[in-house]
Amino acid sequence: MAERYHFRLRGPGEVIEDEEGVLASSIEVAVAEATQLIAEMHARGELADPDERWCVEIHTADGVVLRSLQLY
Repeated sequence: MAERYHFRLRGPGEVIEDEEGVLASSIEVAVAEATQLIAEMHARGELADPDERWCVEIHTADGVVLRSLQLY
């Protein structure tokens, strides 16, 4: 059964919340989606300076962080 996972971009002094989330069959599928999105953003030059240490947190609807991925 699919569950809804949300993504949160967290950087120095800034947090960007994903209000909608995505449906995925497992946390591993959600991690794969996030990894693909990060790769696409990197290829387009849309990521912040690596020294700023941004990450993507994958969390449940009630805010429990399941995984955290560094953008670089």
